[in-house]
Amino acid sequence: MKLTKEELEEILEELEKYKGKHTELITVCISAGYDVNSVQRQLEGEKATAKNIKSTTTRKNVVDALDKIVRHLKTLKRTPENGLALFCGNVSQVEGQVDLEFWDIEPTMPLKIRLYRCDKEFVLEPLKEMLEV
Repeated sequence: MKLTKEELEEILEELEKYKGKHTELITVCISAGYDVNSVQRQLEGEKATAKNIKSTTTRKNVVDALDKIVRHLKTLKRTPENGLALFCGNVSQVEGQVDLEFWDIEPTMPLKIRLYRCDKEFVLEPLKEMLEV
């Protein structure tokens, strides 16, 4: 869904609060005009790589988050006009508890970066830069 600048600010503030226990928080940025199907294929490949993660819990959380993102991408015929930023991961602050959350953001301006990152926090800089303009 396309957001106003205020809504984007609110979501970024919320996303900033989340810190993963391990590298379980996934950020996917798809630049405006980029083929959504090739991103979907890339993430399917990342799922195969994620199966090598030693920690059972981290592996499951990363694979589940990737699954959720891929399922969402399959519902799209093409990338939205301004691109797309997807955030997914286990945001539970309780060890051993799973709270898999997903955000799908259509930025207010065209996204100029393509990115996939699996980390302890979400990569928010590309969207924050839009707020400064």
